[in-house]
Amino acid sequence: MRWRRQFETGLEPIDQQHRELFDALARLGGELAAGAPKDQLDEGLAFVARHLIKHCQTEETLMKEAGFPGRIVHANQHQDLVLRVRDLQYRRAKGQELGPEAVALVGEWLDHHICESDLAMAGYLKSLHTA
Repeated sequence: MRWRRQFETGLEPIDQQHRELFDALARLGGELAAGAPKDQLDEGLAFVARHLIKHCQTEETLMKEAGFPGRIVHANQHQDLVLRVRDLQYRRAKGQELGPEAVALVGEWLDHHICESDLAMAGYLKSLHTA
């Protein structure tokens, strides 16, 4: 899970938040692989959840303000990812162990979402400023 140039939307606040999410996921995946203590893993997962929610709110505000036609579908995708991360937190709270593959799946989901949905959203938002 690494940030790649192909993820750049050209919207700096969004790109910065994406980079921070990838960094947090990579850190959490490394901690899982290294067998970090439970408290450290739980805090890492909580950090990812908080940052993800903040990021989704940022995008959803931008989409709403711009009248982005795909806003509802995009917001539903955000809800799906937030629920996936919350499920990981729930499983940890119930004492289930998570492997790095659980975090990798979140990274893969994010990778796909950025390439498909976020780049389309960014193109629309940028077109408003050039018209």
